[in-house]
Amino acid sequence: MKEIKWSWLLISGFIGIILGTVFANGMEHIKPNELTVFAVDQYSVSALVLQERSQLSAYLLRHRGGQFLLLFGIGILCNSSLLVLMITGFSGFLWGLILSLETMRLGLNGLFLAVSCFLPQGICYLFAIWLFLLGKDHLRQESHVAVGAVCKWLLLPVLMAGLGILLEIWISPNIIQWLLQS
Repeated sequence: MKEIKWSWLLISGFIGIILGTVFANGMEHIKPNELTVFAVDQYSVSALVLQERSQLSAYLLRHRGGQFLLLFGIGILCNSSLLVLMITGFSGFLWGLILSLETMRLGLNGLFLAVSCFLPQGICYLFAIWLFLLGKDHLRQESHVAVGAVCKWLLLPVLMAGLGILLEIWISPNIIQWLLQS
């Protein structure tokens, strides 16, 4: 992967945050009822999430697994630098959207709720993407590619994504539930 300047990543992320914030605020004035689709507590307010982990597990495995397969498929075909900028921009958009929505709904508690929606699993997901792109470029530079190297560079991101899913199943609902009760 060509060296991406941190300034480009910051600009991409901030543009995404600004667009997400503008989108949330614009939708608040145009169609406020439509924003409930993005409300965090739709799956976390009730204690059912804590009780029905098998359904949450199946849901997250299906959706996050599909998202990562799609992302890995695009990652294989796409320029790594461009993909990183697109992911940073889209992540910024989601962050701005959820942060704005939850702050409008819950005030300062919404800020903490929005942060808890992305942590701790978001770190694992970002690390999985980074490992995948790093491995892709490492394999592309090698003249002789061993099967073990391919397995290593594909297995590590899958394991990190799996760890992120486990954190999203077992840790994140507890944090969100705790924040919503306080």
